[in-house]
Amino acid sequence: MEAAIDEWPRPYDQLDARPYWAALNEDRLTYQRCGWCGQSVWPAKSRCPYCASGELDWTESSGRGTVYSYSTVMRGATPRWASIAPYVVGFVEMDEGYLLFTQFSVAEEELSIGDAVEVDYIQRGAQRLPVFAPATVKREV
Repeated sequence: MEAAIDEWPRPYDQLDARPYWAALNEDRLTYQRCGWCGQSVWPAKSRCPYCASGELDWTESSGRGTVYSYSTVMRGATPRWASIAPYVVGFVEMDEGYLLFTQFSVAEEELSIGDAVEVDYIQRGAQRLPVFAPATVKREV
């Protein structure tokens, strides 16, 4: 069934990522860690990209990291995303050692590369999503 044009897009239903999306709906940010080599793995995989082990466990993130990069989206890719433009997206280098592409809940002028940030959660249609703000400030998106 195709979503109506004014609905929020839904996440791709990929088997490897289902635990991630389920945890977000409980306001928990998770990632995979390899039980063999100990590396943080993101995005979700069925095998570790570092050692090829299948021993990947889901681990809860601290929700803290630093701004790695960011950009302002002036025109959303779908009509629904266009309705909230402009908005800021980018990569957060998580304290656990992986990069997460995400949305920021503050304007570009309030961010700098290397800023400490922490996660918050917003509802977008049927799915909760992580958004990040400077560690001392959390705002509505």
